[in-house]
Amino acid sequence: MYQTKLRTSQLGVSPGAVAVAWTLRNPAVDGAITGFRRPSQVDPIVAAAGLELTDEDVSEITHAAEGR
Repeated sequence: MYQTKLRTSQLGVSPGAVAVAWTLRNPAVDGAITGFRRPSQVDPIVAAAGLELTDEDVSEITHAAEGR
């Protein structure tokens, strides 16, 4: 989890943006349905659409999601 937070800060985006970008990177996914509670959460989520994760980023996030 710590490494994922570190990667998020290195990318300069919110953890939510990374999660959305990771989801969109999945070839079986055509789009991500997101929600927010505050207007301040909109821009970080929109930023995910333009975020290009490297293979290393995706691998690290996948391993963290699987609890490795």
